[in-house]
Amino acid sequence: MPTMNISLPANLATFVEREVETGGYSSQSEVVRDALRLLHREKAAEQEKMEILRRAVAVGIEDWKHGRVDERPIEDILDEIDRNDP
Repeated sequence: MPTMNISLPANLATFVEREVETGGYSSQSEVVRDALRLLHREKAAEQEKMEILRRAVAVGIEDWKHGRVDERPIEDILDEIDRNDP
């Protein structure tokens, strides 16, 4: 496994040390690896949400181009969604 040296601000270094001292992790490296795994998952989820949003916008644009629009005020549409939401 490659080794990296990192610099942390005092508050994060204290947090890492505390996690090891309280027995949550066996080493500083384990704390950092776990934190990076969480960050990686969070970034992947964010990217997936953005892709879903892009697809929804593309569908909306296609609907608009083909005249499939709802002329009601947005408040009416949102009220209908609220009424139909389980």
